[in-house]
Amino acid sequence: MTDLLHEACSRLGVVPARALVEGGQKQVNVVTHPDGTESVLKLIDLGMATDPAALERARREVDLLKSIDHPNVVAVTSDLQLLGEPPVAVFWLEQLLDGTDLRYGGSGWPSEQLLTLGRDVAAGLGALHKKKVIHRDLSPGNVQRLGSGRFVVMDPGFAKHALRSGLTVGGQPGTRGFMTPEHLQAYSGAPTAASDVFGCCALVYLAATGYSPIPYKGDDYEYLTRLRSAQHILLRDARQDLPDGLVDVVERGLHPQPARRYRNGDALRRAFDEA
Repeated sequence: MTDLLHEACSRLGVVPARALVEGGQKQVNVVTHPDGTESVLKLIDLGMATDPAALERARREVDLLKSIDHPNVVAVTSDLQLLGEPPVAVFWLEQLLDGTDLRYGGSGWPSEQLLTLGRDVAAGLGALHKKKVIHRDLSPGNVQRLGSGRFVVMDPGFAKHALRSGLTVGGQPGTRGFMTPEHLQAYSGAPTAASDVFGCCALVYLAATGYSPIPYKGDDYEYLTRLRSAQHILLRDARQDLPDGLVDVVERGLHPQPARRYRNGDALRRAFDEA
């Protein structure tokens, strides 16, 4: 991967500064431009990819992010580029975001911060949903909390484009502890915009309590059984200090039946605004 990284940096005219994610088929590095500004370089080693659709998924991620200009969605700042013929790697640049992702966000957030999280993530999802795209993998590592207090949705690498043919990715992609009941319907294309609504509300629940509504405890069968019915401790029982309006929005978003949730990111954002 080191040789691929240096070749990619040479192609883009940047210098590697520090690694953000190392190991496996995907490497994420901060790189420095000649003017001193920094960006994020994402590099995928196609030779290490076990999924033959890795190249097409990367292409779709870049195309999607380049088509969206929204303060709550990370921006791509270069075209997708290939190394080799046939390609052995693919790479592109994204904006460098300050702050930290929600894995380091702590818990017990006050209601105003929870509302900001919900509104911002829902607004970012709304921008995706307008493009007929479902994120499908909203997890703490895929939402960044900036120093300004704004939240940005990242890494729609497993996004499903409703207007394109599906990609086989070994069942529905997702992160244990932050999957939706629809993820259990493997290969059916079940996740919808309402699935992203569930994911957003799960992140608000996490920030409020310190644990996901349906936490993964190491046993797949036990986790999937609870996930099927979205069985969880009600937020009003876990945080009795939160206003009813906020609690009601989160609980509706976590309903096991997609039709009973808010239909998309924009509808969820409006609900958080009203709360």
